[in-house]
Amino acid sequence: MKSPSPILTGQLDSTVWIRPEGRGTFLESPLVENFVEAAFDSGRADFVVDLEACSGMDSTFMGMLAGLGIKFRREGVGSLTIVGTTEKTKASLIELGLHYLSQIEPAKGPWVGRMDEFRSDLISIAGDESTDKESHVLKCHENLCEADDKNIERFRTVLEMLGSKAITPSSEKAE
Repeated sequence: MKSPSPILTGQLDSTVWIRPEGRGTFLESPLVENFVEAAFDSGRADFVVDLEACSGMDSTFMGMLAGLGIKFRREGVGSLTIVGTTEKTKASLIELGLHYLSQIEPAKGPWVGRMDEFRSDLISIAGDESTDKESHVLKCHENLCEADDKNIERFRTVLEMLGSKAITPSSEKAE
């Protein structure tokens, strides 16, 4: 099996910077999620995901980002900001409803004008790759459906295949 692409991270001031390099997929998303949750549990609350070196994302990776935004909203503390997007990536994030849960390319923030400084001292994170991939993929797609209920139809097949309780299978819908 392919190994995950590098995930770089660092901290400047109170902001935790996360930079996936290469594709963001179901392989990388547990590493990012576990890293953010550990940092959050240790008192960190401001997270920036820098997608400038990310060549693309699958729906699981975007669902992991949605899950982090959902967590911060429920906790009433924490922020998720996404920077370094292409127009296509930004449009995909908005189409999936991540703009409800995070800031995407905001004009203000402590990193504005300091991106090179943030990116200069990043280190690679390693993580436990023993995450149950199937349950992780399911959870991430359910996060996307929570972010925007239009995503239920978009991801119905994935949700049904993975046995989601969050939807009524199309075969059980009333006619």
